[in-house]
Formats: sequence, structure tokens, C-alpha cells
Amino acid sequence: MKRSTKFYRKNEREVMASLGLKPTKNSGSGWIEKEDGQNEYLICQLKSTDAQSITVKQKDIRILENNAAVAHKVPIFAIQFLNTGEIWLMAKPADFTSVSEFINTGEIESSDLGITELPEWEESVKEQKVIKSSGDARKNFYEELDKKYDRTKSAR
Repeated sequence: MKRSTKFYRKNEREVMASLGLKPTKNSGSGWIEKEDGQNEYLICQLKSTDAQSITVKQKDIRILENNAAVAHKVPIFAIQFLNTGEIWLMAKPADFTSVSEFINTGEIESSDLGITELPEWEESVKEQKVIKSSGDARKNFYEELDKKYDRTKSAR
């Protein structure tokens, strides 16, 4: 049986509270608060499933990493298997000391929070050819297409 949105929102609030994080409004879909939960030190994304396995896409990790860098927080990725109730946490090895320090003490002493500069991973955008919007430009455009594809006008 498929679970309702109401169930997932309630579950997300409970999981974030159990991790010591404040759940964000609308699961972080606004432009101010991002991801599913955060506090002064950490920002967390939660993925829940009833299945035996879960897929974590690199794009989701990069978005979490970017949002953490903007907020100056340590990113953690929480995975929950609803059939067993288990919650697993994913973090970069460099962030483990900060995450474990928070779990043990409720705060992080280090001032840099283990955040480093993000590598450039954005794709380069290919520049489009600009076509002037005039009758002559349109005529030239279609003539170029005709030449390129060796089109000839034929009577039908």
C-alpha cells in the first residue's frame, strides 16, 4: 500500500527530531531553508523507502553538498528503511569527526566545520547561435538549411 504525503512529512519530522535537527518547512522546497532538516552545525537530506534497497544519485549528494557550503554547515545524508525502522547516515570521511562530535555532545567545537571549497562540477553551457528576427534573417536561415541538407523545391 502506498503511503500518503502526510505520513512522509510526519516521518520526516520525527526522524529529524531523533537526529537533533529541526525539520524544514515543506521539506526544504522553499528558497530560504533547504534540505529536510538542519541545526546550527549540520544540514541533512532524508531518503525513506519501504523497499529492500534505495538509490542515491550523485546529483542529490552534490545538491546537498552545495546547500551545506552555502549555509556553512556539515552535510549528512540520512537513509531510512521503513520496513525495519533503521536509519543510516552517510557523510564524507573528512566530516566524520564533526558528525560524531555532534552526535556525542550535541555541538561542534571546530570553527571551520570541516567544510572545504567545492570543486567545479557544473556543466558548461553551449552557446546558441543568435538569429536576428527580421524577414531577411529568416530567409537566410532557411536558405542555409536548404543548402545544408541539399533540399530542392519540387512541385507536388
